[in-house]
Amino acid sequence: MQSDGFFTSADRYEEFRTYDQDFGSRIEQYLELANQELLENFEQKKYLMIREKQPPHVIHPRKDLSLRGIIRSAHEAGNLTTEQKNSYLEKCDDLYSIWEKQWRTVRKKAKHLGIEH
Repeated sequence: MQSDGFFTSADRYEEFRTYDQDFGSRIEQYLELANQELLENFEQKKYLMIREKQPPHVIHPRKDLSLRGIIRSAHEAGNLTTEQKNSYLEKCDDLYSIWEKQWRTVRKKAKHLGIEH
């Protein structure tokens, strides 16, 4: 009979034990959280974004900028492959696209309401 304990080297819990060393998994989580935060922040602040004349980075900041730095640093330190780096940077591009689309929507609505930015 084969024993499948928690600490065997090839069990399904291996991912959890090596999570701290797996930069890819952490970056994927960061990307997912950044996406959620962009969507939630937009829903919470879109009317403020229309009315206020504060810079975009104050009201509704980009989430991709700091992640790009983390990704590049992890790649330079050898913790990510070039393929992973490129894939994650593409996801950062997607985050930027979401952010940009949200601001276009807000500016269009502000213009429609006669509010200048």
